[in-house]
Amino acid sequence: MKLETPTIQTHKELRWFLLIIVLAAELICNTWIRSESSQAMIMIAKTESQIRDMADYRQALSVELERLKSEARITRIARTRLGLRPDIFNQTIYLPKGTN
Repeated sequence: MKLETPTIQTHKELRWFLLIIVLAAELICNTWIRSESSQAMIMIAKTESQIRDMADYRQALSVELERLKSEARITRIARTRLGLRPDIFNQTIYLPKGTN
């Protein structure tokens, strides 16, 4: 059995093979990083859009809350639905004698 020493041609082939493997791994890593960063940018854009929508909704809710809390609205409801009169506290009520 005769052991053959690797030739220069075998070393060159091995170097080329390793170089191709390294370049392929680099290409795969680069592609993965770019796709992940693109996905992250898309998620950031969606989140920013949701934040803007929530801020608009919150603004609309605060406007509605101020409308519901308005004194004129509460007074109108008290007069129409509850039958309260506007000058009830300025009236003098006389009770007949002996009701105590």
